[in-house]
Amino acid sequence: MSQFPDHGVNDGDAGAADAQGLPPAEALLAGTLALMTGHAQACCDGQRALLAKKIIANLFMLSRHPGAPPNFRAIAANLHPLWVRLLQPGPEQPQQGLLPADHSDTHRVLWHTTPETLQ
Repeated sequence: MSQFPDHGVNDGDAGAADAQGLPPAEALLAGTLALMTGHAQACCDGQRALLAKKIIANLFMLSRHPGAPPNFRAIAANLHPLWVRLLQPGPEQPQQGLLPADHSDTHRVLWHTTPETLQ
């Protein structure tokens, strides 16, 4: 039996009793990638911190998901502590997130501009 709560999201014919209650690994990965995109585009550290917490939880679940291949679980397990460190500011990282405190909108200068017209 899985250590994760059953929210009735799995297909009843999925087969593996160990995966009961877990979303399929592909859906969990897709959601995690969407959260990572949101983290990169978040406007403030409060949003970034909340998104990072959910990303950390998803990476933990992916690293132990019985329906995921071993290499996939290993990648998720390696990413997990990197995201945990984003939430733990140290002497070399005075605040949460990847940007300095005075970043305001200056980080957006690095973004590509949207073309005026599409072909």
